[in-house]
Amino acid sequence: MASNGTAHHKLHNLAGWGLIIGLPFVIISATKAIKHGSEGFLSWLSNPIGGLGFLLFAAFAVLYVKLEFDEVVMDYFDRQARRVGLLLNRIAAICVWILMAFAVIKLAFLG
Repeated sequence: MASNGTAHHKLHNLAGWGLIIGLPFVIISATKAIKHGSEGFLSWLSNPIGGLGFLLFAAFAVLYVKLEFDEVVMDYFDRQARRVGLLLNRIAAICVWILMAFAVIKLAFLG
């Protein structure tokens, strides 16, 4: 049981560092892109480097939020409710990531 908590903690720290490192890239790039309106923002996301950078940042964000909510579920629910809550949280995070990845990859690579 201790190794599971340790792995959760390490993954949580990795996701946090991913957000910290990626945030300046996203802020600076989005700020430059938004100066040209919505077309500039779409152009930034349509660029493979901008799209994949944003996708990586957003993946870390989704993972971080999922891990945070896992902690809430583990703290406040027992037995079956905990299992269901963790499963639903995992499904929701996967769905959000798939939709986000589809949108960004479609813009960046499929036009």
